[in-house]
Amino acid sequence: MRKVFLVLAAVLVFPAAALAADAASGDGSLAVTHASGTIFVQGRGVIYGHIDTGTLMVLSYQPDDLTSVPAVSSGKSKYSRGSGVYAGTDVRFLLPSGKYTIELIGTDIDASAVGRGSILATGLGTFDDGSFAVNGGKPQLLTRGATDDVFGKQTTTSVTPTQ
Repeated sequence: MRKVFLVLAAVLVFPAAALAADAASGDGSLAVTHASGTIFVQGRGVIYGHIDTGTLMVLSYQPDDLTSVPAVSSGKSKYSRGSGVYAGTDVRFLLPSGKYTIELIGTDIDASAVGRGSILATGLGTFDDGSFAVNGGKPQLLTRGATDDVFGKQTTTSVTPTQ
């Protein structure tokens, strides 16, 4: 049994590690944990997550290839030509391999991204509005004032929320 596990681990881990090493040049990470408020993320790479109650606005999404399509599960949705709005409870999303601009508004938001980009986060002003961390660093608490940061090696990405 142990031998089968080791073979399976080798088959799964080594190709993934090789691919990650190729793609990792300049890539960073973003982790949003139990956030309540507004999270604006602009980047290139993959982003996925969950909103307990709230809205996901995909302001733009341009996939890197013809096979990448966003996957969102929610109660109410409207999507067309690379943008959309998804609202409700238990909203789960995945935007694979591409350039994206999204806004998450709600409570108990968890999201992860790998690639390059920027985040602008504003909490609701409660006792615990959650946190976010970039590039494996120390978590930053969300506050009522806007907090911004970048993940990955930056070229020209900047945070500019649309109204």
